[in-house]
Formats: sequence, structure tokens, C-alpha cells
Amino acid sequence: MDRTPLFTIITSTYNRAHLLPRAVNSVLNQSYQNFELIIVDDGSTDNTEEVARSFKDERILYRKHKQNRGMLAARNTGFDCASGYYVTILDDDDELLPEALQTAVQKLTELSSKGVKILLFDRLDAERKERSGYGIKEAGYVHYEDILCERVFRDFWWVIERDLIGDSERFDERLWGDEVILWLRLLRKSRAFYVPKVLYMNYRQHGERVSDYTSRFKNTTRCALTHSVFIEEYGEEMKRMCPKPYGRRLGALGALQILDGEKRKGRKACLESLKYHISPETCMVFLLSFILSGKQIKSLALSYMKIADMKPRLQRIAKTILGRYCFPFLRRDP
Repeated sequence: MDRTPLFTIITSTYNRAHLLPRAVNSVLNQSYQNFELIIVDDGSTDNTEEVARSFKDERILYRKHKQNRGMLAARNTGFDCASGYYVTILDDDDELLPEALQTAVQKLTELSSKGVKILLFDRLDAERKERSGYGIKEAGYVHYEDILCERVFRDFWWVIERDLIGDSERFDERLWGDEVILWLRLLRKSRAFYVPKVLYMNYRQHGERVSDYTSRFKNTTRCALTHSVFIEEYGEEMKRMCPKPYGRRLGALGALQILDGEKRKGRKACLESLKYHISPETCMVFLLSFILSGKQIKSLALSYMKIADMKPRLQRIAKTILGRYCFPFLRRDP
């Protein structure tokens, strides 16, 4: 009897034993049950292993890195262990709605004859009650150019045929986020389809997400490298097809380099970005680099991030001023 799962769900985790059960239970409670869940513990020092092993279900596989290597490395380990026909990612602080896998199965069966090997579904911010993906509202094909040129952007729930990933397509473990670098490679090889249905819930109000301002502040070197790698791989196409998003991306790179103390490189990138996108924000960051030291700019950025603790009205005012005119690169995912 063939016991190969149709779905592989990959959950990477690090020191989040208190959050992990929600994600795991959301998988176990799926209406469609032919799956495996791979939990990749990225070197946790809390009781994550105890929590993961407390779920007595043979479909749950637990793997642990000896040392903390980062979220992208943990996801790559999940890819290496996956045996399902389809693969998807569930963050350890989020959850799938009960009909998520069943809906994906039905749509993939329906669209497979048309060459569709990638599906995108909506994710909902559980606290704000807002969808986290933008640029598309009606069911339809999503093209490589749509993602590259940021006509469709931010967070969607991706379901991918595992053969597209194969043995070679992996996340670049040097980088900080920006999974879209890999997704774009896959979109070059297959058709993708968007289904306007919320199947995934994001939870952000615990201050521990990789996309938090504080995390980016602490990892400016890797964030800058992420933009640099993206531009190296996709920059020429962006300049040709969508120069304005290219300019924004280049401006973000320059700002992060300035924040990281590489002022010469950062100023050069900021000036180059203005050829494609005239941005008051980029101009402001460029000018600040002549007035303030790297340490002072970082202090301002940290002050901006602490605004999250203010009362809502003050928070909105301060974020508008600092976020719009000083640190816009911290408002975008790297």
C-alpha cells in the first residue's frame, strides 16, 4: 500500500515552543489528511523539541539543526526531507484554516491539465483582519512579470509542485528573508494561478517575526546583501520591464548600506536609484548620510522602531514622519 503523502507542510521554528502548538494543531485539524508535517527545529534552546515530540502522530517528522542557521536554512532542510507531491510552508506562529489542503487539492486537480504547478491563496492578518497580499483580487493566472514588477506583492500562501524544486532550487541561506528570489525562479518554469480565498492566518502581535523592524535593524548587513543578490539576479530585467520598482529596490539597498556604515556604496546606490524613481525618501536618506554617523542613523532607526510602544495616535503621527521621510526602507520586506 502506497503511503506517500500528497502534501508536505514545512514548519521551521526557533525558540517558539509556546507558539508552535497552534501551527501543528491547524495541520492535524485539516479536512484533508494525506499529508506529512516536517518540523525543522533550527537549534532551539528552549523546550521546542519536547513540544514537537509531544504530538504522537506518525505523519509528523521532527528534524533539528545542531546550531541556529536561520529560517531559510531550516526551510531548505524541510525541502530535503520532503516526500509529498506538493509542498508548502507554514510559519510556526501562524495557522492553516481547516479546509486549506482540501481546497488546494481540488484546485490543483482542476488546473493540472493547464500546466499549473503553483497556486497562490490569500493570507489574513489575524489582528488587523486585512489580507496581506496585494495587487490581485480576481481568480486568474499570475505571471513572472507580475511578481518581478511588484504588481502582485507581499504575502500569499504558496502551494508548489515539489518537482519544481527538485534537488537544486533552494533558498540562499546567506540572506534575510525575500523568499521571492526563489519563487521567481520557479515562476520561470511553470504557470501559477491565484485563488481569491483566505486559507492562512498570520499572527504578528508577539514581536518575534523575522519581518519585524527590530530584526531587520539587527540584521542590516544581511538585509542589504538580500537586496544586492536580488538586483544581481533580476535587476537587468527590472530595468527593462519596470524601472520604477527597480529604482525603489536600488534605493532600499542604498539606504540599508548607509545604515550599515557602508556610506560610499550606499550613496552610489541611492544616486543611481534616482535615475529610475524620483524618491524624496531616498534623497532624505542620502542627505542624512552626510550629517550623521552610521551609529547615529542606527539610533534614529531604533527610535523609529520603539514607536510601536506609543499610544495609537502618537504612533501614527511619528510613523508618518519618520517612516515616510527618514526610514522608508524599513517599511518594506527586504
